[in-house]
Amino acid sequence: MTRLRKAWRTAVTAELCWTGADGSPSAIAVTPLVHEGSVCVALPYSRAAQVESLRAGRTATFCVTDSRSTGGEPGLAASGPVTVVDDVEGEVLADGLLEQELAKYPPSRTLADSVLLRREHWWWLPRIVIRLDGPGAVTPLPARTNPARHALALTSDGTPRCVDLGDLDGLDGVGDRSGPAVRDLSGAPLPDGPTLMLGYDYTMPDLERWETWAVSGTVAGGALKVSARNGEPGADLPPLGLLARTRRHRQLGKDCRSGLRAAERRVAPTSEPTS
Repeated sequence: MTRLRKAWRTAVTAELCWTGADGSPSAIAVTPLVHEGSVCVALPYSRAAQVESLRAGRTATFCVTDSRSTGGEPGLAASGPVTVVDDVEGEVLADGLLEQELAKYPPSRTLADSVLLRREHWWWLPRIVIRLDGPGAVTPLPARTNPARHALALTSDGTPRCVDLGDLDGLDGVGDRSGPAVRDLSGAPLPDGPTLMLGYDYTMPDLERWETWAVSGTVAGGALKVSARNGEPGADLPPLGLLARTRRHRQLGKDCRSGLRAAERRVAPTSEPTS
């Protein structure tokens, strides 16, 4: 746990993975935070739909694999039970997490770096806090050094792996033909079966653009048959123009408010029947 906590404190980006009740794997890129000695993430309610399936399973894997966050060290992963808290008032974020987020995720500064900004963007403070309660052994992973080719893979045996998907240019993504050869960065063979692979890239040091991509499908004999694909590995990440920034800001606020309203309905106390 000490090793994971140290990596979590210093990393700028990380990954959260879990398996839903239906057996389907999920993985998202996150900002790693530490609250009262426990590793956690604090997701805005714009991402509520992404983690809905985690609420039932209550077990997740916390990974640090991007080489820009590992500091030249290997990556790592640790799994264990989690607690999911709907912090609809934003109290947990304010209690020690916001300062960490402002340092690691600069876009948050434009929303919450002063009392005035926090009042204006009140919808940014409520969070879905996911805390790792007790991990098992920490598993070393090769660091991902090429955002256009390297991904965190969730394979059929439930073990996270860092893989090289090769050159995805020209692969339209979905079809019956075999896709690219997939290689485990550790050199171990990949198990055959369903696979979800998550990769991402971001601009440094501002993180204004933090774009994820995902490829899902089936591995057979080291080749991936792609069933779905989102995002563009290796895409250029130019600065956003004023109009694009404005649209993104408005959409973020809309999504946060929508997710927060749903959470408030879920956590609202049930009225006592009158006698």
